[in-house]
Amino acid sequence: MAIADIHEDIIKTHILTRLDGRALSVAGCTSSRLQSLCSDQKLWSNICNSIWPSTGDPLVNVAISDFTSGHRSFFSDCISGPNYCKTTTASPSTPPTTQIISSVDLKYHGELIFSKVEFTNTTPSDWFQTSPFRIDLLEPKELVMSPLKISGEDQVLLSDLKTNMTLSWIMIDPTQNRAVNLSSGKPVSVQRNWLTDDVELTFAVVFPSDGSDYVNCNIQITCGVYEGCGELTVSGVSLTVVDIYGKCLSGKDSMVILQGLAVAQRRRWGGAEEERERYNEYIQKRRERNEKMERKERRLDMAFVASGIAMLMAFWSFLMY
Repeated sequence: MAIADIHEDIIKTHILTRLDGRALSVAGCTSSRLQSLCSDQKLWSNICNSIWPSTGDPLVNVAISDFTSGHRSFFSDCISGPNYCKTTTASPSTPPTTQIISSVDLKYHGELIFSKVEFTNTTPSDWFQTSPFRIDLLEPKELVMSPLKISGEDQVLLSDLKTNMTLSWIMIDPTQNRAVNLSSGKPVSVQRNWLTDDVELTFAVVFPSDGSDYVNCNIQITCGVYEGCGELTVSGVSLTVVDIYGKCLSGKDSMVILQGLAVAQRRRWGGAEEERERYNEYIQKRRERNEKMERKERRLDMAFVASGIAMLMAFWSFLMY
């Protein structure tokens, strides 16, 4: 039996619904009939909602409806990352966006433990453009409980979180009708804070900026284990954009970077190990830059001290003679 002999309802209900996003895209390229069936927005909406549960939020759905091909365009933007080889700064002609939407999903062993949609006002103003850019999804004392229980030694726990914790942080730019996933998928770093005893997970994607510098979309997740029952808790979820020196960029500079990432060419995701290697390379370069600055500052300090001593000796010599 040829595919042309199968009723459209059977294809849509029993065949296409079993395909993932990439397979559905390939199927749509085989014939004009399948291309029409594979363009159904309901199919793509279900795929996006299954991968990123937060996209079911009405605010996100309204934003996606303005994309060129709706949920299909959204999927194409978010399933892969921006190309590392291209500049990540927005074009000077790109109009500044007045708002961004963050669609965030945190999973442990594939089970959703945190999901939230956050609206951020980015209207250009003196305060926003000059202040450090930061998005916090939780209040300082807010605690999110999960039904998941964790047990085991500390090193086993950290290793388990590094392997099985996954995060998606999708930034939607309604001005350009584009979206980009700013997360590395899995943590690039997991460590326990010696002061608070919380576990800090870093999800980071490093991109080239103008010249030879790099910027880092740094997402920090703070987790803990609720005493008594061993339940996993989330007490902090934040996003910042930092430069090669580890300095948080201002709202103006961050939005130039984020808008550039939204429209950058896409690449196939290389996996968690590739992201960790790039992050470790970034940390090493940052350490080298900071050490270089410290050496420069020490030389300047020594020069000031030497010149001060020389002036003092010259002054005493003048008084004595």
